[in-house]
Amino acid sequence: MLQLFDTARGTIVPFEPSQPGKVSIYACGPTVYGPPHLGHGRNQVSYDLLRRYLDWSGYEVTFVSNITDIDDKIIERANREERPWQDITQRCESVWFDAMDRLGILRPDQTPHATGYVDDMVALIGRLVERDLAYATSDGIYLDTSRVEGYGLLAHGSLEDLRAGARVEANEEKRSPLDFALWKRAKPGEPSWPAPFGDGRPGWHTECVVMSLDLLGEGFDIHAGGSDLQFPHHENERAQAVAEDKDFARWWFHHGMVEIDGEKMSKSLGNVRNLLDLMDAFDPRAFRLLVLRAHYRSPIDIGEDEMRAVERSLD
Repeated sequence: MLQLFDTARGTIVPFEPSQPGKVSIYACGPTVYGPPHLGHGRNQVSYDLLRRYLDWSGYEVTFVSNITDIDDKIIERANREERPWQDITQRCESVWFDAMDRLGILRPDQTPHATGYVDDMVALIGRLVERDLAYATSDGIYLDTSRVEGYGLLAHGSLEDLRAGARVEANEEKRSPLDFALWKRAKPGEPSWPAPFGDGRPGWHTECVVMSLDLLGEGFDIHAGGSDLQFPHHENERAQAVAEDKDFARWWFHHGMVEIDGEKMSKSLGNVRNLLDLMDAFDPRAFRLLVLRAHYRSPIDIGEDEMRAVERSLD
């Protein structure tokens, strides 16, 4: 029997799908504002391994992975380059799938786009406001996390510790630093959609909860993503489902991070590496082999020395 580490439980447990013979998986997809980096390559290979193994084991697998095609980073690039934001998202999505094809990644069964689900997000936010689980500020609508039972489950920390470690934001109208934006009010020069609580656009944390529940139903089997999404992104997705009294993911599958020369790859450190450049310099199968040789939950160092060594192994 397959056993998986479940982040929510914090231990390895036997995997038993909700429906015999069928497995439903939702994986956080790309925000399409630039080319894929090495971390994207790692997460896609990790999901691909899980999916292929389950398929090989005889399960009927439904794999859904979204496209975030509206986001602050997309808008920032569009304004900087004086281009329509749709030009950026469409081009970057095409580049994304070309790169995944080169890596031998199976295409998702469904790739919902955030912009295609705005009406559903507006409806969800409206219900949360009506039940006094969300509140309005001058810049948007926020979820009141103090009203969500068990908030912080995926972080495995006390609410006091989470509040102390929360990122400081300029918005003093928030009731708690843990509260997060469900809806961002429209600003001049930014795309927006109509809503009863004011024109604007959805917050990032609201997209996946709506799309996953719509396409896979309540209590779907596995939600996958990087360990960097564990908190607050995945916790905030889960919180909205809990607030709606809906069963969310039954297993949480989180993979480890990519390191460059022993340091976590991140934009803040300026060490993000382009996946396309790596695949131009080395056999894409070597990258796949390097990722598969490491335990999926462990960090992995990806540099030229590692790639040359694994390319020799591939030969």
